[in-house]
Amino acid sequence: MLTAPVLFDIGAFMIRWYDRHFYCKQYGMKQKTLLALVVAVCCLKADAQTVLKGKVVDDLYDRVVIGATIFNATQNKSGRSDMGGNYRISAAEGDKILFSSVGYISDSIIVTHDMLSGAYDIALTKKVVMMEEVEVGQLNPYQVDSISRREEFGDVLEKRQTNLVGGRGNAPTDGVGITFSPISRYSREEKNLRRFKKNYERQEKEYYIDYKFSYSQVSKVTGLTGDSLRVFMLKYRPDYKFCRRNSHGDMLVYINDSYREFMNKPGVSKEGEGKKKKREKK
Repeated sequence: MLTAPVLFDIGAFMIRWYDRHFYCKQYGMKQKTLLALVVAVCCLKADAQTVLKGKVVDDLYDRVVIGATIFNATQNKSGRSDMGGNYRISAAEGDKILFSSVGYISDSIIVTHDMLSGAYDIALTKKVVMMEEVEVGQLNPYQVDSISRREEFGDVLEKRQTNLVGGRGNAPTDGVGITFSPISRYSREEKNLRRFKKNYERQEKEYYIDYKFSYSQVSKVTGLTGDSLRVFMLKYRPDYKFCRRNSHGDMLVYINDSYREFMNKPGVSKEGEGKKKKREKK
């Protein structure tokens, strides 16, 4: 996108070029003034039409949101956050921008001058997901979101990577013998594809942990809220393999055991302990 300074430089070059080739004493000054005015209008338009940029992050967890959709409803333009959660979209003061991602509550903003002057980060809140037993043949909320994400990025995830030896897979079209393709294998496109797939798989695992060890579920079991809940979630967050091999009941036992250990440590706030005792009496 051409910025105002760039357009001013282009305008100055055009005027100098015009002086050299078409300048005449009678009409040159008038036409040159008109050209300068046209360039000035273009520069003002470019100055008003600028870029909104920043990061899309998770409101609760310390991580970015990859592949979030950013939509400028005023200009009917859209974009996505990259592997670092970074986004960049054309915007002007007063435009309405929508942020959305599978598994998150959508958010919207009206662009202000301050937002355009630097990076503007947006935090998306995950939809509340309760961990419940699911009958065979039914899908839990995590599975529904996971399928939606895979459909959304299907064109990228299904794209075959170039192997260092043998080209793209072992198809008959690879020919007889061995194909050595270091240029294709280590091209920027191939590196970005491999990086995206790794980040996608890593984020899917994090989403699964969020489902099995969710804020809402832990708060319901322990009675913890606020800062105490945040500290507990970070300290006792299990890994992906642990969540995969343990059932709903096993996760409840893990949360209860971790809660007892957490509350017995010196200096820990007893926030939520009374609520849990009341529930146990019932």
